[in-house]
Amino acid sequence: MKNNKGKIKSKPPEVCELPKNLLNQLIISLTEEQLICLTTSPTTTPLLTSTKIEFLGTSTHSVEVGAFEGLPNITIIEISGTNVTSLPVGVFKDLNNLLKLVLKSNKIHSLENGLFDYLKKLQVLHLHMNKISTIEEGTFDNLEELLSLHLAKNNLSSVSTSLFSNLKSLKMFRLYENQLTALPDGIFDNLPDLEEIALQYLFVETLKITELSLSHNNLTHLPTGVFSPLKKLKKLDLSSNQFSIISANFFEGLEKLTDLNLQNNSIESLKQEDFKKLKSLSTLKLGNNKLQSLPGDVFDSLPKLSKLYLNENPWKCDCNLLPFYEWMKNNKGKIKSKPPEVCELPKNLLNQLIISLTEEQLICLTTSPTTTPLLTIGVKHDDPKSILCASVKARTSDLSNKVVYTVNVKNMPNYF
Repeated sequence: MKNNKGKIKSKPPEVCELPKNLLNQLIISLTEEQLICLTTSPTTTPLLTSTKIEFLGTSTHSVEVGAFEGLPNITIIEISGTNVTSLPVGVFKDLNNLLKLVLKSNKIHSLENGLFDYLKKLQVLHLHMNKISTIEEGTFDNLEELLSLHLAKNNLSSVSTSLFSNLKSLKMFRLYENQLTALPDGIFDNLPDLEEIALQYLFVETLKITELSLSHNNLTHLPTGVFSPLKKLKKLDLSSNQFSIISANFFEGLEKLTDLNLQNNSIESLKQEDFKKLKSLSTLKLGNNKLQSLPGDVFDSLPKLSKLYLNENPWKCDCNLLPFYEWMKNNKGKIKSKPPEVCELPKNLLNQLIISLTEEQLICLTTSPTTTPLLTIGVKHDDPKSILCASVKARTSDLSNKVVYTVNVKNMPNYF
């Protein structure tokens, strides 16, 4: 037909009647890749390429065991926008090379244990926009290579910690817009590579969840308003992640939050604005981060703060710490750290309690030619048995307070 277009005079022109996905399309407009023959279950009509199968927008109600038989090289399957309500165990048997399985926008209501057992190499599993209300324990246990799991916009009212515990490689997990009333403790504890958790609108606003833990992940950032539906949340645990900065946007809508745990992260700096939306916060844990100094007004936006933990940070006890040092002295009762905060720098103050220092010890030394270091030691030229000490204040070259000490040096002849 393509080589003899001029001879074909049909009006209207020739169109396809079968398969259904090509219904009424002009034959002459098709590509060779669209003209394929399928060996498959009578109840299905997929679109097939060499490594990909798609069921898109069909009226299919079921996919039977054997539908993918004899297709070991398939790497991608998508069944989307259909009337499929369930998938039988064994339907994905022998798909040993499958990498991506998309089952979105169907009517699937449950997932059985064993359904994905044959998909050892699967990396992407998308199950969003279905009606899934139950997932049997063990359903995901064999998906040890899975990188992305999308379960958003279903009808899940509960999930267990063990349901996801074998997903050791998981990096992206989406669970928003379900009917969950709580997340169990430790749900993410066995997911060491997790980088993204999408929880927007995870809970409906009327639910009464009061505690949430996302600890022991690799989180570096949270989307704006991620917790905003959690109007009742009082305790939030973000410890043991990889946050280097935090933002007020993380805490949008958490007006009732009283306890925030940010321990064991990599936070290097904080400012007053970071906490401005946490008017009810009474307990703040910032231990074991990378804080060297803080502004004196950093906690001024927390009127109810009563318990603060700051230990195990690499505090640099110099003049830059003075404003916060003053705050610490004026708010001793709020600081509950055990062990208490100590200096890491400078070396001469190593392991000294910050609160025990004097203002005179919190100094900044300069090494420019116009300045004199804190302490110089020398020997008087006319008396080899004396040491000259020039003790001066920082940022001054005034040597008016020289003091001469005479010491016995008979045992130290090599030093003089």
